[in-house]
Amino acid sequence: MTLRLSTGLRNFVNADGSIKGALQNGEIKIYTGSQPATADAAPTGTLLATITSGSGARTAEVLATGTVTLAGSSGSVTALTVDGVSIIDAAVAFNSSLTQTAVDLAAMINSSRSAPDYTATSSGAVVTIIAARGTGASPNTFVVDATCTTMTSTDVAMASGVTAVNGLKFGTSTAGVLSKHDTQVWSGIAGATGTAGWFRFTGSVADSGALDSAATEVRMDGAISTSGAQLNMSSTSITSAATQTISSMSASLRGPSL
Repeated sequence: MTLRLSTGLRNFVNADGSIKGALQNGEIKIYTGSQPATADAAPTGTLLATITSGSGARTAEVLATGTVTLAGSSGSVTALTVDGVSIIDAAVAFNSSLTQTAVDLAAMINSSRSAPDYTATSSGAVVTIIAARGTGASPNTFVVDATCTTMTSTDVAMASGVTAVNGLKFGTSTAGVLSKHDTQVWSGIAGATGTAGWFRFTGSVADSGALDSAATEVRMDGAISTSGAQLNMSSTSITSAATQTISSMSASLRGPSL
């Protein structure tokens, strides 16, 4: 078995960040049997254990969001800021309808870069601005401010962000290999008995666990062994109610093929 990255994780690495940034504060689920053909697929086998920081109950991160609701039939959005930081690189003109203009504005946010960075979706005339992974509750109350000509907007500040608790953390990447943080205990109490075959590492935001045809889930699947695998355990034999501790885990990237 090999390390497999979901489409959502590859998209994140390509456009927004790193494997560490995508998976930081996530969790590992250990299953029996063989891993699915792709990390986009629903998990297979029996769930044996969920690994968190020190076996603690994990609170998944919720990304803060804000909105811009457009109105009018002409003009443009000339500027858009969150907490005073510009999140669009150019003005977005009214384009045939408010729905299409909102689509264009969301696309502009997604293609632009800012620090911190934001993404967006649209529904009708409403553009939802989404904070970056790892920011948790920090962006709550950040002011969303759209500047418009002719058309108008109703802006709602960022809110509802939740910071992850008891998620797994990585250390540094050395010689192309990213490893678990050496001072954090990665462990979990087994909920079933069986032989560990593979794992799924998901990011800080809660994973649906379903087939991910929309490529939005951040997942990394890999093999389990006592040595030489993507996830190494002292034993692959797991007994219900026993604490399972991961001694080492690493991920590496090969050179790009362009």
